[in-house]
Amino acid sequence: MHASWPSNVSIYLDYKALNVPNGLNAQQVEALRCVADSLAAPSTGGAPQMLLRGKNIALVCGQSDLDDASVFERAAIGLGARVARIRSSDAGLAPGAELIATARMLGRLYDAVECQGVDDEVLAQLEQHASTVVYKAIGSPRHDAFRQFDHIRRQALAHLASTAHDEQGCREAFIQAVLLSTLR
Repeated sequence: MHASWPSNVSIYLDYKALNVPNGLNAQQVEALRCVADSLAAPSTGGAPQMLLRGKNIALVCGQSDLDDASVFERAAIGLGARVARIRSSDAGLAPGAELIATARMLGRLYDAVECQGVDDEVLAQLEQHASTVVYKAIGSPRHDAFRQFDHIRRQALAHLASTAHDEQGCREAFIQAVLLSTLR
């Protein structure tokens, strides 16, 4: 069953703000936390909320940690998106003319592209030519916006002494909140 977007939460983020250090302000990070919390609320009787059904996301991996890719994939699939893992070396993602053609093709095929372990120059050209959302390693625990999100979420949960911190679950919640806030 297709669940609807929680009516009490509305946020739109420009994905480009996620790709630069300190690109999000405190209110935006707090809004992401609210989106993540609304997804965790038992509003659908335990059924997954397929809010990204019909969305196609490319997960382009370079020399990235496989755990980061797996966390991203689980988070996106958990919302109903289809995720295709693509090794950057197999896709011809190296600076040059072929990269521009590849970026345009990715833009036609996918609603978003998550880049992990991809060179910054390649990422910049993807952003310029793909005409779709391009994320820079939002699946990584080292992502600046995730660290802000994690800090705010820990503060919000501090009053619950029985709540243990689950970094992987927190990363998935962050990714889902980002996807929902940038892909509509």
